[in-house]
Amino acid sequence: MYSTQYSMLATQMPVGGFAGRSELHSRLLLRDDLPALNVLRDEVLAALPDPDCYVRESDEHTFLLQHLGAHGATIGVFHEGGLVAYAMLALPHPEDPANLGAVIGLPPRDRMEVAHLTSCMVREGWRGIGLQRALLAARLALARGYGRNVCMGMVSLRNHSSRHNMLRSGMHIAWAGDIDGLQRQLTLIDMRRRPIVATSDERLIGSDNLSGQQQALAAGYIGVGEQRSLREVHLRFQRRLPGHLPF
Repeated sequence: MYSTQYSMLATQMPVGGFAGRSELHSRLLLRDDLPALNVLRDEVLAALPDPDCYVRESDEHTFLLQHLGAHGATIGVFHEGGLVAYAMLALPHPEDPANLGAVIGLPPRDRMEVAHLTSCMVREGWRGIGLQRALLAARLALARGYGRNVCMGMVSLRNHSSRHNMLRSGMHIAWAGDIDGLQRQLTLIDMRRRPIVATSDERLIGSDNLSGQQQALAAGYIGVGEQRSLREVHLRFQRRLPGHLPF
């Protein structure tokens, strides 16, 4: 299993560096890396400006282990032996009720294509150099190697940074609503095809306006970008053209 993951990962990782930084290197994390992973998560979560941006899993130990074996993988980025960033990819079973494809109405046969972009954290001091986007690209390649061509992420309406990186990387907002009592957006990319939209038919909707986003999605729009001002973020929803897949 890991030999296959490493070979797929190697195609995306230049030897002797990561994200254009020669002082960084990357590899898949193992169980021995759990202590370092826990420390990084504790550090990042303690400093979140808004706790809604990431809510801890009810069974964090099990969650982490699920991303270190047959059901997922975790890419770690290191500097001088210390973990400075990580990103997780989950491979849910098509019949798993937690498969995000079920939320947007995909039948089980299509949920076999779905992988989850579950968590990505970067230590302070290493932000702003493109690590999140590089880790997203690496996870997309890893998912494709597993035959998972549809990648989905779940993001808080208030997590502007993560959503920004996803939209910049070609993902779009496909769904918005309540998941486990939390207001969340689901972002999606189908690596076999890109959605075709009417760029002239656009709605600007506040990033915290859940009902407005739901109305746009129900009317056939998808979230493709954002418009920022000093005080607020508006999301750009464009109408998806008929004849294309609903997600």
